[in-house]
Amino acid sequence: MTVVLEVRDVVQEYPGVRALKGVSLSLSPGQVLGLVGENGAGKSTLIRILGGIEQPVSGTVLVHGEARQFKGSAESQAAGISVVSQEFRLVPQLSVADNIFLGHELTSGGVVARGKVRQRAAALLETLGMDLEPDRLISSLTVGDRQMVEIARALSREFDVLIMDEPTAALNGAEIRRLHAIVEKLATQGKAVVYVSHHLAEIFDICRDVAVLRDGELVLTAPTTSLDETQLVEHMLGRRPQTFERATDGTATDDRTATARLDVRELKLGGFDAPFSLRAGRGEILGLAGLVGSGRTELTRALFGDLAALSGTVTIDGTAVRLGTSRDAIRAGLFMLSEDRKGEGILPHLDVTENAMVSRERSSLRGRARWAPARRGEESVFEKLRQDMRIRVPHGRQLIGNLSGGNQQKVLFGRALLSGCKVLLLNEPTRGVDVGAKVDIYQLIRTLADDGVSVVVSSSDAPELAAIADRCLVYFAGRQVAELRGRDVTEENIVAASVGQVAGGDVHV
Repeated sequence: MTVVLEVRDVVQEYPGVRALKGVSLSLSPGQVLGLVGENGAGKSTLIRILGGIEQPVSGTVLVHGEARQFKGSAESQAAGISVVSQEFRLVPQLSVADNIFLGHELTSGGVVARGKVRQRAAALLETLGMDLEPDRLISSLTVGDRQMVEIARALSREFDVLIMDEPTAALNGAEIRRLHAIVEKLATQGKAVVYVSHHLAEIFDICRDVAVLRDGELVLTAPTTSLDETQLVEHMLGRRPQTFERATDGTATDDRTATARLDVRELKLGGFDAPFSLRAGRGEILGLAGLVGSGRTELTRALFGDLAALSGTVTIDGTAVRLGTSRDAIRAGLFMLSEDRKGEGILPHLDVTENAMVSRERSSLRGRARWAPARRGEESVFEKLRQDMRIRVPHGRQLIGNLSGGNQQKVLFGRALLSGCKVLLLNEPTRGVDVGAKVDIYQLIRTLADDGVSVVVSSSDAPELAAIADRCLVYFAGRQVAELRGRDVTEENIVAASVGQVAGGDVHV
């Protein structure tokens, strides 16, 4: 069979890390190959090499049988490789249309043909099922909409190979189904697709074959029909996966909610008719569910002082809190992790230790000895975090930008732990995180709750909320439509309420 793309014995090294250890694989026209592995396994490194962002230490990349050495992304694109990056490469100050055709502008007589650019962009967005104005600025879009623009950008080029790195991490169910249909159509047209996802159900849904990277080595290439999800996870981890079991005893849930640590009353936000009210108990994990536009994301941002509230009150441990800025929130004992890891999370010019320590509040760590060793030097604190959270990094002075997305997320989680917060707001806490790391993060969330922290988890991942939440509030169009407790916090109940399938008004179970 004709091979459109092949890598032979590719090796890549960073200071103190051998990221790829002689990886070889090939891709044929019409093939959809799933590429999976833990965070730090080497997936993104391989993609950066194929995209021309990095050059390997050794090894060969062949396109249509011809050895190529890409010195930049333009050369990779000219060879017929188009990449949907995990991290957005959009320019916030430019429009949607300008971003889609950035670097390969449509011109007429040497001048950008604005009308043609807008028309082509609108057609691409329609193909993706997007009702989005091409003239809107990227800075005004949600994370999910930005992800769709990234995909449209990749599809706007002429390509033989499409590489998609976590393309559905920020998408809702309808958008995911639409994208899968597009991938399947591209395959019938003879396009080769490399599809990277931590949602293994996607791999089995649309990929003919799967390749597994572990610690920089290719450990398996096989048809997806020859494996089940458990076997695939074992190949990824090199061990049987751990599981996270939450208590489903309603009594335990009631005990945690008996003492309200966070109390939000009649919080009015612009764009929503009804005010928001909720209570989160000391040591409770409270889930917030709902589709895009339901209000759950805006609610967490308002609590963190990142979005102005029109009226209402917020108290922590009975004391009224002024939420004018994020600094006010942190001082009051609130801390938030944003869903936009790159744009609002990591500080790319700092190393991993500095990123973890930037919000550390030493006085608030009393009673949390597990996160604050006796020797309080930054190195010892970070080393403890690195071990407990299994952060894949050779040392604490590694630039955070050199880490995989999942390991960056773990560092940000460490920042939250070290803030000494009383209330932790988490937005999509495991987006882009592998199955093994998810369990680690779930355990950390439970440990924080056991320490008395109220953890509020806003997530579009219904199975995630079903796995960790003691109680779950479901929102639809800015209104709370269900409150689920204990054993009733199930994926089926969350999904049904999220799409408005609630009979007779609010549900409290």
